Amino acid sequence: MGALLMPSMLGALALATDASIWFLEQHRLQIAADAAAYAAALQLQNTSMQSGAPSSYATLVSNEAAAVTGGKLIGTLGTPVISTAADFSSVTVTMSSTADLFFSRAIGVGTVTISASATAGVIPVGACVLALNPSAAGALTVGGSAGSGSVTATNCGVFSNSSSSSAISVNSGSITGKTIGTAGGLYKSNSGSNHLSPTPTTGDSTVADPDSGMTPPTPGPCTFTNGNFTAWSSKPYPFSSGTVFCGNTTIGGNGSTDQFSPGIYYVTGNITFNNANVTQGSGVTFVLTGATASTPAGSFSWVNNASATFTAPTSNAQGGIPGVLLWQTCPSPNASGTDSDVNGTIDFNNGSPVSASGTIYAPCGTVKLENNAQLTTASGGSLSVIASEIYVTQSASIQATGANTSSGGRSVALLN
Repeated sequence: MGALLMPSMLGALALATDASIWFLEQHRLQIAADAAAYAAALQLQNTSMQSGAPSSYATLVSNEAAAVTGGKLIGTLGTPVISTAADFSSVTVTMSSTADLFFSRAIGVGTVTISASATAGVIPVGACVLALNPSAAGALTVGGSAGSGSVTATNCGVFSNSSSSSAISVNSGSITGKTIGTAGGLYKSNSGSNHLSPTPTTGDSTVADPDSGMTPPTPGPCTFTNGNFTAWSSKPYPFSSGTVFCGNTTIGGNGSTDQFSPGIYYVTGNITFNNANVTQGSGVTFVLTGATASTPAGSFSWVNNASATFTAPTSNAQGGIPGVLLWQTCPSPNASGTDSDVNGTIDFNNGSPVSASGTIYAPCGTVKLENNAQLTTASGGSLSVIASEIYVTQSASIQATGANTSSGGRSVALLN
């Protein structure tokens, strides 16, 4: 009986031995396919690659596969099969290998082909620094003839919707983010002094304004008109939710301190913080709006102040708008991102760092940082700057941090 069963037992052992080797080879093939697809996807925005795809990817994919396998595939590696999506949003690489038959050939097993497939492509990444203006030159400007500047976007992207050939303009500037992109082009002056990481993509689709669906709240009657809160005071000026500042408002100076209770604050004219010492600004929303719905909003100026921390409300219970720190509304019927700047400037100028959490949103205005002004993300929070135009110069900086969002930019990832 043992003699009769021996051929079958040996055949099963041979097949099991070879099958385990084939399993190892398939695993190695899958790693190679993943790496090759990812490498090819990194070139999806490269127009020279696009013009010749899929043949343009052949050398790239083959080199990546060879690097991963190290020439140690057991069988014979076939030519990778590459296919790209019609819109160049993804690329699929299929790899195959004709396996060696070490033992199973003795029991009549024929050719065995092992294959693995991987798809990689571009996926959305939230843009936490976003210039909405559809046509302005230098809609996002970092650095310039007056000095350097820097924008850092952590876990999020930097994007300009402008179709201008200089939609993003850098001159001795630094931009770092998860992604950098623009619907138009990139202008670089003083190139040796610029730092851009990763390499920006140009000619991209515009990014939707993630806050365009918000409806501006309506302020009540004026609480203060042309207020000047600068006199010496042994006690801080306590401002409460719902306060409406009308006309031209000045806060700070002469040793005064200022406290903003959690909630919402309206500005229907211009507001300037000058030599201010804000000791409470948590859970607040500032809404800059015109005196009427159809008039432009005024300016917000932060000049020569002590260090301060402002954070947006995290829930409706705080009385403000959750996630919104500073909102400069567009005059009706102007839509965000469709007109030239019609509002005043939100200007951070020559002051100690402002630590902030929430969105600074100026869809019809300009956000400008200059003269060493620093806007950083508050500990544990997120910060985004979304405006028609954004300027960061004279050694100023924005350090934004992304929250969970799907707007703006792209990143490469394995899709399956």
